[in-house]
Order: sequence, then structure tokens, then C-alpha cells
Amino acid sequence: MEGKRIIVLVGPSGSGKTTLGEELSKKGYPKLVTTTTRNERQGEIDGVDYYFRNKKDLNPDNFVEQTIYNDNLYGLTKAEVQNALIQHPIVHVSLDKNGAKAMQTVYPEETFVVFVHVSEEEMKKRMRARGDKDSKISERITFSQTIDELKPPETADLIIENKVVEDSVEKILGALSDVNQKAE
Repeated sequence: MEGKRIIVLVGPSGSGKTTLGEELSKKGYPKLVTTTTRNERQGEIDGVDYYFRNKKDLNPDNFVEQTIYNDNLYGLTKAEVQNALIQHPIVHVSLDKNGAKAMQTVYPEETFVVFVHVSEEEMKKRMRARGDKDSKISERITFSQTIDELKPPETADLIIENKVVEDSVEKILGALSDVNQKAE
């Protein structure tokens, strides 16, 4: 899909991916909604936060990428991406490294991977600030170390440290604009 872009935000818990995504949405760049088999949490809305589905209703062939976390499947469907790109020139999604790699494989021209760097100390600080329990923070840090989540994927198009959200969004959009100009 010529001229279309998918901003893929990658980074560990506490890096600010969700906050960056919310800011991109406020600026008119819609979020791709992923599908999950986990239960809906209070305040979440089906079709806005996630598509909440039963595992038996899902066909793996319909997904760009899938991952299992805490015994629940998370993934992005091809239909979600296609429908969004038909309607919008730029969309965004938060994925893990494997998800970003899958997006680059399926949508090589459209995918723009942004790695959101954060130190372990800053991760802990941010997770505490959002109310995560110490046991959950330790679990997330260990998980991040195990899967090497604190290092950017080799194929990242941009690496940022999210200190001021508005500045980070401007860096992302500026870098994306540069890429689009080079492609023309």
C-alpha cells in the first residue's frame, strides 16, 4: 500500500509505549487494535483496547503475528491492518520484537519500527509510579532480561528515549517524514 505507514512501537514495560501511542492517537494517527484471549479488565472496551476472543475461535493464519504471555494469546490480525491502512495513511501499534519483525516481513514498505529505550532503574521507577506491585515489577524486569527486551531490535528504524512525550512524538513523526520524503 503505497505511501501508507505503520509505526510499530517496541520497548520494555515502563518505556512509555502506551503513552506514546495515546499521544499519536490524539494527533489523529489511529491505533491498530490487537486481539487477545485474556479476560477483559474493568474499564476496557472490546474493539478499543483489544478484541477479546476465545482461543477456539481464532485461526492462526489470520494473524500477522502472535505471542503468548501469561498463558494468553496476543496478536494482530491481517484484517485489522488492512482495514486501517485503507482508511488512514499512518497508524500505530505496540508490539514486542518478534511482532515488529513479523510486521516487517509482511509489510516491509509500510513498517517503521521505533524502539523506546528505558533503563532498568527508570523502568522500576515508572512501574512504581503507575502502581505496580514490587513482585510484578521484579517479574517484569526478569522477563525483560530473559527475552533481551532492553536492547533494540537490529532492524529498528529509530531509537528514542521517551523523557518528554510530546518531544518523543515529534521525533517519531519527523523521522517518519524524512523516510517518506526519501521514498518519493
